[in-house]
Amino acid sequence: IPHIMKKFLPVLAVLLPLFAQAQNTLPRVYDAQRTSEKIKIDGKFNEKAWQQAKPSEDFADIRGFDYPAPTKKTNVKMLWDDNYLYIAASIEEDNVTGSITKRDDIIWHDNDFEVFLDPFCDGQLYYELENNALGTVMDLMMTKPYSKGGKFIMGWDYKDLKLAVKCNGTLNKPGDTDKGWNVEIAIPFDCLNREFKNCRENKVWRINFSRVEWLKKGGPEENWVWSPTGKVDMHMPELWGYLRFCEGDIVPAMPADKIVKNWMWERLKPQWTDEQYTKHFTKCHECGISGILFEGYDERIYRLCKEAGLEAHYWLWTMNRREALQEHPEWAAVNRKGESTYDKPAYVDYYRFMCPTHPEVAEYLAEDYVRCANLKYVDGMHLDYVRFPDVVLPTTLWKNYGIDQTSELPEYDYCYCELCQQEFKKLTGRDIMEVQYPMEDQSWINFRLDAITRVVKTISDAMAPTGKLLSAAVFPGPSMAKKMVRQDWGNWPLKAYFPMIYNGFYGEGPEWIGRSVAEAVKAVGDGAAIYAGLMFPDLKGDDFEKALDAAYSNGAAGVSFFDGPNDEGLERFKKYLDEHNYAPAK
Repeated sequence: IPHIMKKFLPVLAVLLPLFAQAQNTLPRVYDAQRTSEKIKIDGKFNEKAWQQAKPSEDFADIRGFDYPAPTKKTNVKMLWDDNYLYIAASIEEDNVTGSITKRDDIIWHDNDFEVFLDPFCDGQLYYELENNALGTVMDLMMTKPYSKGGKFIMGWDYKDLKLAVKCNGTLNKPGDTDKGWNVEIAIPFDCLNREFKNCRENKVWRINFSRVEWLKKGGPEENWVWSPTGKVDMHMPELWGYLRFCEGDIVPAMPADKIVKNWMWERLKPQWTDEQYTKHFTKCHECGISGILFEGYDERIYRLCKEAGLEAHYWLWTMNRREALQEHPEWAAVNRKGESTYDKPAYVDYYRFMCPTHPEVAEYLAEDYVRCANLKYVDGMHLDYVRFPDVVLPTTLWKNYGIDQTSELPEYDYCYCELCQQEFKKLTGRDIMEVQYPMEDQSWINFRLDAITRVVKTISDAMAPTGKLLSAAVFPGPSMAKKMVRQDWGNWPLKAYFPMIYNGFYGEGPEWIGRSVAEAVKAVGDGAAIYAGLMFPDLKGDDFEKALDAAYSNGAAGVSFFDGPNDEGLERFKKYLDEHNYAPAK
């Protein structure tokens, strides 16, 4: 058994079932608007505020979106005011039933509706509320999840809770066909405060909703939820969805021609005050940006980002890891001249790339990405430098290094380390060092493409139980990516790609962005989103609008800006979205 398998068999025995269960479980997000209208808790949803509130996505199987969709629809709406969080659940049901009448009995023995709340986003002292179609309530507090030794406190009650049920049909009459039942809830904020901390000071909560449905007497029960956890276990608050408290009463939105999700790559500015960051993030959100990809992590900055209504993703280098090579110089990539990135990096001093064939490299990276994914307020992880050093630079950069790369030069062609030579020989029976033109040997090219792909798959598998999005910044193409950096990202198991289509780097106009996007969309098919990476300073004059036209019209799910935009550029971006009736994803 290979070294890595010996070491990880106990871990894999635990994790492999989770990998199978947790595919495609990115936490959902709901933006709850403030309401000034008085809400009457009667289960009827008659108020104008409820009629204007956006319904959540339909509930899914608790194990993930890849499992069959529930046979009966459920969705929720949320509102808030100074005193209450309001919840309205619409539950489709052809036979509304209920039998339990005593508070704090085990409600899920009936068909029920459940609310899970973690206002402080720490998995400590979170709250559960269940009710059936009779309006009978079971409520409790959890000290922490059961899997971490948590205990339930059934004696705790939601003080001043308001809850009403309305049956759209006839309760407990199996001979007819019902439409369903509504649940309307007002949860007082005061009962969720902790140790003199006001729960409403947190503008983002973790929240989830569950519906237990007994399709036939004696079971088994169905578990349908708003935001899947990846396994049949609701007590995983780190995988619940997000509730964001939005200021301002509801304004009905016009239907959009297209929903787009737009991003910005940003480096952290720890010197900025909370006020500066709040102003910046608010501006981004107002102008059509949905998420920020941060190079680095700072809990304060991520929290402010999420409070402004944006997603916060951790942008982290992958194969280019100086700190890893300082501990393990044997992991370094080696070029065709036998030079190691450990002590002789290509182009610039920080190009300290690792060899993807070493199994310990993938192990090291997977552990690091999972650790970072579990940091507070992190919505997803973003791979960068997930490749070899540049075999060929964009022609506009050749003069910077005094090189001519009309052919592949041996000092920039990686990885020829001893392990790669050995593994290639095992695979093909050939010694790559005896091949006259290794740069043209297709088996050797594919060997290195596959090595990077295996690293990505290892990271992706390890990330799956977190339920968080794993995306990647990649070279344009993917045909260019294969040639320039040995990156076969069209065959990676990811859901989102950010091709860096910096047209100025390649001496191209904005129309080239469209061709690159079209190729990318075709390569990944319907299974993944393409977000066109644009270098903002290069988009002079009307090239800005032309670049956006080229990206969106060729199938991009959105764009991502690097090195900008400033406030003026953001206003210009908002104007473009408004004129084209593109609605930013929330």
